[in-house]
Parts: sequence; structure tokens; C-alpha cells
Amino acid sequence: MGKRRDSDSPIAIGDARRAQIVQATREICLEKGFSKITISDIAERVGMTRSLFYHYFQNKDQVADAVLDAVIDEVISQLREWNANREPGNISKALDDMVRLTKSLIADEGPFSQRMITSGNAGLYLRFIDRTADSIAEYLCGSTVREFKKLHGMPIVNEHETFYTLIVGLISLIRLHPDIEDGVIRQIVAQTLHLNEYL
Repeated sequence: MGKRRDSDSPIAIGDARRAQIVQATREICLEKGFSKITISDIAERVGMTRSLFYHYFQNKDQVADAVLDAVIDEVISQLREWNANREPGNISKALDDMVRLTKSLIADEGPFSQRMITSGNAGLYLRFIDRTADSIAEYLCGSTVREFKKLHGMPIVNEHETFYTLIVGLISLIRLHPDIEDGVIRQIVAQTLHLNEYL
């Protein structure tokens, strides 16, 4: 028999406490940057002792990874919603949607990323970008790209690596040039993925 997961079970309470720690860490990171956060700051925000914090996370780096995972989960959730509602076969609309979605995701996570960079956590920021791009590429290759391949074949090879490189490049481009026109981004995506003949 499996462990209970109702709202009063020890597992559910532990999951809720863990989520509170992750949310508190994310909030504090936005306020003062991750490098300045202490375990005491997090524990105090959640209303627990430092020793109880260590019951859920071994150290600050482990909770940082959990925060990154939570942000990435939100990004993938938005992609799932887009994929569920897109018009299959309408590649032009899918490109326009992806441009808008990419720009909005960068705008939404912008304060979080900017805080990591300005507070001396470039390494954490790079880890975040790498993991985000890898997760997006994995999701797209397992869903939208697979469906495209069934209908049209695949005009590119090394799909995951191509999408990863494209995503990292787009993030950098849009952060450096936030006013870049949607049409330019669309052209870059279409060229990189060899989609022009399908448009």
C-alpha cells in the first residue's frame, strides 16, 4: 500500500513546507539577490527554525536549484498550455505565437535573472539559462517537433541541440535588444529551423 498524500498526511505537509521555503527564497532573491540570502533569512520568512530548514534542504545551493526548477516548471507549463491550444498545421501562427511567448517569458523572468546577475551570481544565472533552454528543447522535441515530423518530415538534424542553441541565442538577443521587432525574431527562427518552405 502506498503512502497517503491527503492534505493532512506528513508527506503533504512536508511538500507544502518545502514549497513555502522555495517561494520564500525566490521572494528574498528578488529583494536582495541570492548571494546575500542566508538560511536564517529563509527560515525567518517561512516561520521555522534553521534546524527545521535543514530537514528539507541540505544547504543554500540545494534550495537555489529548487527555485530554478520552480521557475522552469512555470515556463514549461506555459508551453504546455500553448501546445494544447495551438492550431495543428498552422506553422505561421505557431511561429508568431512562439515569438510572443518567448518575449513574454523573458520579460516575466527578467527581474529574477537581472537580480541574479547584479548580485554577483552570474554562475547561477548561466545555470538557470542552460537548464531552461534544455527543458524547453526537451519539451518541444517531445511534443510539437514530434508532431511536425510526422506530418512533414524534419528539415533539421540534431533537433534537441538545434533548439537548445536557438533558445539560448534568442534569450541573449532579446535581453540585449528588448525592442527587437517580432518579425526579425520570426525570420531567425524560421531560418534556423529551415521552415521557410512551409510558410
